[in-house]
Amino acid sequence: MTLRAQLNMITALVLGGSGFAAYSAYETRQELESYDQVMNDSMETRSVLLMIEDLPYHDDTFRRLQLEKDRLKEPDRKAAFGKAVTLYAAKNPMELRRAIRKGLKVEAEHYNKNRGQRAAIQARFEKLALVAIGILTMGLLLVMATVHATIFKGLQRLSRRMLDFLVDRYSFQFSQPDESELGDLQRTFNSLAQRVINTTDELKRLDSAKSEFLSIASHELRTPMTSIKGSLSLLASGVIGQLDVGSLRLIKIAEGETDRLIRLINDLLDLAKIESGGLPLHLNWVQWDEFCGKTLDGLSGLAHKADVRLELVSLPAVEVNIDRDRLQQVLTNLVSNAVKFSPKGGAVRVTLSRAKTGELVVSVTDSGPGIKTEDREMIFEKFRQGTSAANPLVKGTGLGLAIAKALVAEHGGSIGVESTVGVGSTFWFSLPKWRENEVARVA
Repeated sequence: MTLRAQLNMITALVLGGSGFAAYSAYETRQELESYDQVMNDSMETRSVLLMIEDLPYHDDTFRRLQLEKDRLKEPDRKAAFGKAVTLYAAKNPMELRRAIRKGLKVEAEHYNKNRGQRAAIQARFEKLALVAIGILTMGLLLVMATVHATIFKGLQRLSRRMLDFLVDRYSFQFSQPDESELGDLQRTFNSLAQRVINTTDELKRLDSAKSEFLSIASHELRTPMTSIKGSLSLLASGVIGQLDVGSLRLIKIAEGETDRLIRLINDLLDLAKIESGGLPLHLNWVQWDEFCGKTLDGLSGLAHKADVRLELVSLPAVEVNIDRDRLQQVLTNLVSNAVKFSPKGGAVRVTLSRAKTGELVVSVTDSGPGIKTEDREMIFEKFRQGTSAANPLVKGTGLGLAIAKALVAEHGGSIGVESTVGVGSTFWFSLPKWRENEVARVA
């Protein structure tokens, strides 16, 4: 049964039951009002009987008393009241008193009888009211239980499946969905999830094939490119004879482009090894200042050519547990990018600080053009890079930051960027494994 049908059935039962109880309570209330009227009439008759003895005889008064007698419907009340009226007209005080007492007794019995009947009806009215409230309450509880059982629990199951799907633990094994609206939703999500899984598997297969192709192509290209590089170097050195200026310039251009292709091939091989898990790290404890200083020294030529200062701000006596060559590759990429995008006369600052979480954070700050918000995640993807036509030093493969991100992840850290357009950018990465070196602890 669908949820709509269940709710419609519950609503019909609740409305029918509460409507019947409400109608019965209304009818009972009408009876109570009629008994109230009878009792009020009895009280008025008693008041008249109490006043008869003190009323001076008058024809108009007698006629009114006759009208009061005619209004009474019960024979015993009418007889008792009529006798009192007759004695009033006969002007017999003694007999009138006895008749008044008799009439008052009859009215009291009539009043008490109706009061008892009214009390019974009042009790029935209260029971009907309680029944109506009970039906409405039970109906509300039944609706809440139905909604909880059919909607909330169904949504919780669906939410758990979605969370499993997000963390790649989705088994695609739903229990048989109910024949309800939520069952339809589960079946729809089931079909959608299966399509996504199939698409994801296909993408993974294509990505694996692509990585395998790049790896094979890179291996096959590196050997001939190395040979071409060697041949161009020999030509430039004059082994086969001196070349004229024009020929030498062309060979130098070809040699530079060959270097760039070799770097691209090496980057592709590194990326393929990282993605396949075939690039193991060789971790050692390294003194940070010494490691960072050597890395910056290696980039001093690039910085001098770009007219950019390199600055180092570090924590004293800190050792980090890293693969020296791989982390040097990360730091070199970030600093060289910062140099390329910094204006002449600017500075690139490398800072080591301690995060609130206890990790060390390496920051590389430049005063370049900055990065737009929508581009900050994109630049860490493969073959994606920012461009700056104004700076001829800005050349690359678009793989440097992707490789840096993968290598930092292999070290257990994370990488990111903070940037303000027109002010500059700060690329940072974290290093979770560090310590104060032995000299600092002894001191």
